[in-house]
Amino acid sequence: MPIMYTNGRYHDARQNNASTRMQAFNYGTAAFEGMKACYDKRARRWLLFRPDQHYARLKRSAAAIGIDFTETYDRFVAVITALIRRNDIRTDIYIRPLVYRDEKGVGLARPSGYGLSVFIQSMPATPPQTYRCCIVPQRRPVDGSGSIKLAGNYILSFLAHRAAVERGFDIAILRSTSGYISEASVMNLFFVSDGKLFTPSLACGPLDGITRRTIIELARHELGITVTEGKYRAARLLSA
Repeated sequence: MPIMYTNGRYHDARQNNASTRMQAFNYGTAAFEGMKACYDKRARRWLLFRPDQHYARLKRSAAAIGIDFTETYDRFVAVITALIRRNDIRTDIYIRPLVYRDEKGVGLARPSGYGLSVFIQSMPATPPQTYRCCIVPQRRPVDGSGSIKLAGNYILSFLAHRAAVERGFDIAILRSTSGYISEASVMNLFFVSDGKLFTPSLACGPLDGITRRTIIELARHELGITVTEGKYRAARLLSA
């Protein structure tokens, strides 16, 4: 049975480590990251993907909901490293750190401390796949709230994804409140046209994805591909 981490201790993941009375549960006031560790079979080790950037974004997200996340970067990485070693999952791994307001009871304005929980799960590498996508009615806000990872934000992704599945598709594509293509329900969006790579700008409301940044960096500096961030209507995407 997997081991997880909650507020300073490692424990069996079957143990109840949260209360439905917490502010985080009732108001979505939790910040999180979706991190990855790739398993190197030959060297028998795991390689964390850009943990410094994930840590920095987690701090920004926590600050947006009034949490002064004081865990140091070294301690943050040490917890994740210990979890991977304790669970000894010999595949690529998904890592979910969650920082949450832990005050119990109702009241948005009530002060609260915070908790830190981290769990991991196996996520074996898969070959490239083809997905059937559709544009859904849900819109992404462009006020900057989408550039951080808050639990409450993901109700929009849930509703968008469900709308796509109900129509027989795999992935939802959302537009911004201004009508520009923004992102897919659970991923950033890129498209290719005339050998160039295009992606919606952050002004269109997509998550400031760390994988997104990496793709842009690799395309520009390693592959010599022109990458343009801009505002695109649905017709521009469909013509790619």
